[in-house]
Amino acid sequence: MAFGLGVSLLERLMANPLYTKQDWGYNPKLVTKLIYNYRSHGALLALPSKLFYLGELCFQAQRDIVDSLCQWKNLPKKDFPLLFHGVRGTEMREGNNPSWFNPVEAVQVMLYCCQLAKKLYNPVHPSDIGIIAPYRKQCEKIRVLLCKVGLSDIKVGSVEEFQGQEFLVIILSTVRSNESVGSDDLQSSLGFLANPKRFNVAVTRPKALLITVGNPHILIRDPCFRALLQYCFNNGAYLGCDPPLFLRDSQITAENQRSA
Repeated sequence: MAFGLGVSLLERLMANPLYTKQDWGYNPKLVTKLIYNYRSHGALLALPSKLFYLGELCFQAQRDIVDSLCQWKNLPKKDFPLLFHGVRGTEMREGNNPSWFNPVEAVQVMLYCCQLAKKLYNPVHPSDIGIIAPYRKQCEKIRVLLCKVGLSDIKVGSVEEFQGQEFLVIILSTVRSNESVGSDDLQSSLGFLANPKRFNVAVTRPKALLITVGNPHILIRDPCFRALLQYCFNNGAYLGCDPPLFLRDSQITAENQRSA
């Protein structure tokens, strides 16, 4: 960022008056906005479409692929292939290594991989599962666990390693879990997580299922993760530890508005 690399080439171009969106839209001779998504289930697209694409994304994916896990037995809500598993784990470091890891989350991720790749009548092939974690040490811990259960073919890496790729299933381990850090210090409490671009890439990689494992009491401090939590909670796709009061209060308010 110090050298201006926090702004992509495409963003620089779009700031040029030639390519800027006017009140009547983009100049069709210069800009074609791609709005058709051929990758993901509609429920997976709804949130990123709202947060990043003005609600304009259109679902055009092959139904037999994106619907393939809509009846998975571990889904809290069938036909809604998202799951947020709340875990109040512990973020840790080893020696002087600056990279964080969270053992409780790593084990939970491994368990989900076993349930998907080993216990289904028609199991998901390990190469169709991707695991995203924001810290190298967490990736290492998860790989060790997967090797022990014979699932070393599952790709584990950072968001950047998944850029431009797609998987049937994405499992996201958010790692950070120190609730004692002040809520106004997002960088200290969330680190790499407090980045809308990384969030957008992570949640738009899956075709048929997105599982997020993390501490909701920390993640709710970030606008994007708060929206994901609210989206899952409102649709009955949250399980795990006690959710933040904000989620429950917001749901009650929404239900009252609907009934009114």
